Amino acid sequence: MSAPARVLLLAGHEPTGRAGLLADAATVRALGGAPVAVPTAQTAQGTTTFLWEAAPARLLRAQVAAARELGPLHAVKLGMVPDAVRLKALREALEGVDAWWVVDPVVRSSRGQRLSRLSARHYLSLAGPRVVLTPNLDEAAWLLGLPAVSTVEEAAEAGRALVAHGFGAVLVKGGHREHGAVDVLCMPGRTRQLTGERLPRPPERRGTGCRLASALAVELGRGRTVEAAARRAKAHVARYLRTGAG
Repeated sequence: MSAPARVLLLAGHEPTGRAGLLADAATVRALGGAPVAVPTAQTAQGTTTFLWEAAPARLLRAQVAAARELGPLHAVKLGMVPDAVRLKALREALEGVDAWWVVDPVVRSSRGQRLSRLSARHYLSLAGPRVVLTPNLDEAAWLLGLPAVSTVEEAAEAGRALVAHGFGAVLVKGGHREHGAVDVLCMPGRTRQLTGERLPRPPERRGTGCRLASALAVELGRGRTVEAAARRAKAHVARYLRTGAG
């Protein structure tokens, strides 16, 4: 693709850029893509302060419509979605877009605060052959109604169960596991383990899940295969943890 991959980023705005929309945009730019950033909510997430307010559904529709008028979208990354009203507005605004979707089911902050009123059923309704779901271990368990997902084998089973709902691929992130750095990529008929070195995460380097999903969207938007895109996205997050860049 001669022009940069144009990636629509739909996520909550966290002003420091440690996570959310600003982290998404930084990732897309670092990988040579063109970010189109639409805030689904405004958030305040400090050491003790926590508050969020959803963007008006009418404004979301208009921002996505304007983005489409100004050029094609090569990928969509869906992060924080406050509720079913905003999800419906976004799906309607994106009707007919021929692009990969990367869905990061962000329902809680890294400290455990609730960020969305969506149910597991809402996320499962997004399944499609060009939709990649990127849950962490806790999110995978929540989506499937399981008490927990912890081992690599359980992550693979969860990923395959989610693929069976109709997703083109599911990347179960292993960053919350106590040992190892194994993500599990499940696609119809095959499963891959993506291994890597476990790296320390300084408190200021939050948002690794946001960055992984955004990097994945860029690479898919460039036309890479799901597996190649996932490996490149994982490598980008490793660089971020080492250097803080992107």
